[in-house]
Amino acid sequence: MYRKLFTILILMCFSLPAVAQVEKGDSEIRLLFFYSQISNDEDDSDVSGSLQIGYGYFFTPQFQVGLSPRININDGMSGIETTFSGSIYMGYNFTVSSKTVPYLTGEWYQNDFSPDQGTFSDHSYLTIGFGVRNFFTEYAALNTMISYGFSMASEAEGGLLMFLSGISFIF
Repeated sequence: MYRKLFTILILMCFSLPAVAQVEKGDSEIRLLFFYSQISNDEDDSDVSGSLQIGYGYFFTPQFQVGLSPRININDGMSGIETTFSGSIYMGYNFTVSSKTVPYLTGEWYQNDFSPDQGTFSDHSYLTIGFGVRNFFTEYAALNTMISYGFSMASEAEGGLLMFLSGISFIF
């Protein structure tokens, strides 16, 4: 029942005739969520999620700078663990007066502010990503973003791929 209501709500949001009105001096509050579940052959699973509450300021209708603290919850083999992370980000809107506003983002992301293992920089990433805000009112949008982070650790291999989705409010 809840899935059907949520689906109807999402479809209504995408069909409403709203156009973004991002202007110089506007601010954005965004609530983005991330969830993952990793399973292995031994029937063990590692579930994690994060809530990001971000604040951004638009220096121009296209250029934004912001700060995003995050709380991360991991339920793995060793029990539930909560960590705090965050980022400083910049964004560039490709359009400002449209129902759908695509944007490019770059950030310095700190995956753990007080790591138990490794150094502070072992948990730091420089990320680049792409997102879309789909406005369902003049000042509220569904926000979806994907980014890839390059580790700042000296001997790191691979990186961090994040897919976040949530809601943004412009004021």
